[in-house]
Amino acid sequence: MSIQKQERTTSWTGLGVGTDRKSFLDAISSQIPDYEADRAAEAVFCTLSERLSASWVAHLREQLPPDIRDAFRVCHRHRGEAPVKLDRDDFYLRVANHLNAEPENVRLVLHGVFSALHAQLPDAEAKKLEQQLPAWLQGTWAAARLHVDRPY
Repeated sequence: MSIQKQERTTSWTGLGVGTDRKSFLDAISSQIPDYEADRAAEAVFCTLSERLSASWVAHLREQLPPDIRDAFRVCHRHRGEAPVKLDRDDFYLRVANHLNAEPENVRLVLHGVFSALHAQLPDAEAKKLEQQLPAWLQGTWAAARLHVDRPY
C-alpha cells in the first residue's frame, strides 16, 4: 500500500496559487489573456487606491505577500490626492483609460484581477475589503471570490 505525501504550500488558500508575484500574474493572465497581467493589476489597484482611504490601501498591502505589495501601491499619477467618491462609470473609465481598453471590457478585467487577489487574502480580509467597496463593485468582488464564471 502506498502512502501519498501531502505537500504543504505557503499560499493563503492552501491551493498553491498566488504565493508570489509570478503566480499572481499568471492567475490574472489565465482569467484575462488579452491583457498584460501586470498592467491590468496596476490599473485596478491604482483605481482602487483612488477609491479607498490611504489607511485601507496600506492595510490591504500588508495582507499581501511581499513581492506583490509593490503592485498595490498608490499610482504615481495620484499620490497625495484624497480618495475620490467615483461612481461606477468613472471608476470603469479610469481603469479603461489606464489600460487603453474599451470601458465595456473593464468588468472582465476587474473580475480577473479580483480573482487573483482573492487567492492572496484570507477570507476575513476579503470580506472586510468588500465592505469598503461601493455597492456596485461589491458584486464583482463577490463573484470573483466565489469563482463565478467570468463576465464576457
